[in-house]
Amino acid sequence: MTFNSLSQIGYRAITPLMKRYALRFLHEKNVSRKQENLLQEKFRRIQGTSIGRKMGVTSGSSVENLPLTTYDFYKPYFANPNPGDLMYPIEDYVKALTSGSMGKPKTFLLPKKGIWDNLTKTGLSFMFLSTHDGDKFCFDVGDSVYRNIPGGSYLSGFLSGTFQSRRSALVKQVPELEMTYHEKVDYFIENYPDIQVAYMTVTTLLDEVYPRIGKPFHLKGFITQDRSAGVLKEKIREVTGNYPKVTYGSTETLFSGLPSIEFPGCFFLDWRNMYCEFVPEEKSVETSEGLVEKSDAETLPLMDVESGKRYQLIATPFGNDLTRYVTPDLFECVSNGDSILETELPIFSFYARKDKLIVLHNFTRIAEEEILNVLRDTSIPFKDFTARVELEGARDFMAIYIELSSPMDAAEVSSRIHEELLKIDKDWRDLSEMMKYIPLKIHILPDGAFSRYLANKPGMPRIERIGMRENRLDELLSRN
Repeated sequence: MTFNSLSQIGYRAITPLMKRYALRFLHEKNVSRKQENLLQEKFRRIQGTSIGRKMGVTSGSSVENLPLTTYDFYKPYFANPNPGDLMYPIEDYVKALTSGSMGKPKTFLLPKKGIWDNLTKTGLSFMFLSTHDGDKFCFDVGDSVYRNIPGGSYLSGFLSGTFQSRRSALVKQVPELEMTYHEKVDYFIENYPDIQVAYMTVTTLLDEVYPRIGKPFHLKGFITQDRSAGVLKEKIREVTGNYPKVTYGSTETLFSGLPSIEFPGCFFLDWRNMYCEFVPEEKSVETSEGLVEKSDAETLPLMDVESGKRYQLIATPFGNDLTRYVTPDLFECVSNGDSILETELPIFSFYARKDKLIVLHNFTRIAEEEILNVLRDTSIPFKDFTARVELEGARDFMAIYIELSSPMDAAEVSSRIHEELLKIDKDWRDLSEMMKYIPLKIHILPDGAFSRYLANKPGMPRIERIGMRENRLDELLSRN
């Protein structure tokens, strides 16, 4: 069935059929077998490519016997592709960027066919699920969908543009992606009575949109990738009339996560678009080794994960060239199913990134080395520090717990770090300017804080400078 030739009236006439098509995958009883078939189809497509040959892929390959891969393995093919390197002709690809850190995004080549296939499977399911009110699906053809997301060469721009160009009668997407962040905020405030679904950060909703409107308003669906959505789900429901719908997706994995209804703030993975493997957190794999020929990691398929445990995602998207791609993302399985949707697909929440980056509202990513460089370049006299993300209301903050080697007040430390990050980090600058706040908190620790903490550790202890675990931070603070 092709939808391109149908008018909006035609869409409405077949809405029950679209709903059945969009949601039947939730109740599939043979997910493992169907995923294996999809995996073998991909292997047949890539076995003759340079990437496939380098990995040792054949049409009968067993996924567990193939090496794991990271970005460094694909980088030469993406930077200078030759005919036969990739699964589709070179002209079928678009260049996509990740948000990166410190203004240094990674470049990926994504096939236009793969993007469209991804949307064909997941896009329609997404619309029905995002407008579920806890009792029923509320999607109507022609609903107005607001997006305050990056455009340009980022995945969100390609997905939105592709969907709009091929299925313009299904939903009305607003506003224009070329608008600035604040222009998009103004657009929502001026037009919110005519908007049914909105995709934005929790901070934008609660700290900018809601105060200016001055009263609750109704949305069929509020969609976000913010980790704060689960924490603030009741406030979001108070403002919009519905619990938040959280998705998961990335340049590497495309549009792969769909919102849980029973567990607001959580999501499940669309098995039609990606073969998922999971490594238990304690055996997680490094993400900077190129081709990992041998690994002690024992992976679990999607349907074998256990509730209450954390895992690192290894992704094989069916629609692009990445195979057994080691992501830095750690998920927690919160349930082995969603009773409202009557599905046995496991439900996840996003726990952290293995590479220990400070990630604020999916805008900026700051690594340990970068914080060290900033402290050095601003002449802040420090002994050591640990930094982590802390939530205050709807806003993410980089909280730095720092011990100084000579006196300086917290306000001065904060000012120097913030001003330096504004100069060198475009993402930090964009976040600060767009959301009108300084996403930084400084906690000055007393002299000797870290030495007292380390004195009680066996072996050769070190300070976890990014993402120190809660119990260890409590121990650090309790000794002072």
